[in-house]
Amino acid sequence: MRRRRRNSVGIWITLLIVFVLLVIFGFFFWKVFTVKNSPEFNGETKTQYLFIDKENSEGYYIVVDKTMRMVNIIKVKNHMYHPEFSKEINFSSPVLSLEILKDMFNTNAVYSYYAILESGRVLELSKKYGFNSTNFGEFLQRMTSRGLKLFDYFTLDNVVKIFRPETTLTKPALAKLFDALGKFSVRIRELPTITKSSIKIKVGDKTLERLYIDLEKLNQLKNEIGG
Repeated sequence: MRRRRRNSVGIWITLLIVFVLLVIFGFFFWKVFTVKNSPEFNGETKTQYLFIDKENSEGYYIVVDKTMRMVNIIKVKNHMYHPEFSKEINFSSPVLSLEILKDMFNTNAVYSYYAILESGRVLELSKKYGFNSTNFGEFLQRMTSRGLKLFDYFTLDNVVKIFRPETTLTKPALAKLFDALGKFSVRIRELPTITKSSIKIKVGDKTLERLYIDLEKLNQLKNEIGG
């Protein structure tokens, strides 16, 4: 009788362990599947991002082209001005700046996202992935070697929170970018300007800053990246 009871208890323990493992596996699969099966992640369309690193006064316009397996990263500065469009890239208006960059590079992106990183946020973000970067450009370069790992899907919620409240990023959008950085070809360029520093122009009582884009070099850049 004792042997039967021991065998019975052993069977129930085994079944319980199997059940717990199935629940863990199911939760693991669901976490990954919901992100990877999202149209934002899985779609063959182009996705564009604008990250503004306020601490370093830099912006990064990123286009992920899944069809071409290519990531183009264009470094931009505040108050860049397109003389033909008569439009300014202003970091205080990220949505408008994204539209200007989209038109400038003829990017037929379906999904668009922006994020403004306040002081200290780049370091906080980089530590999530084992780095100590204080510059977003350096963080992006590090991610080209690392990419997105399987267990990173479980931390996406916390990573997206680092960007809030000034962001439109979603978990699938961020996962797509980090995954592409590790798997696709990556080209990093700077948006060319005529002068290194912005020019101050007085219009009535207002003082405007203008950093004029070099249109000839811009066309060369567009040819390089296929824009």
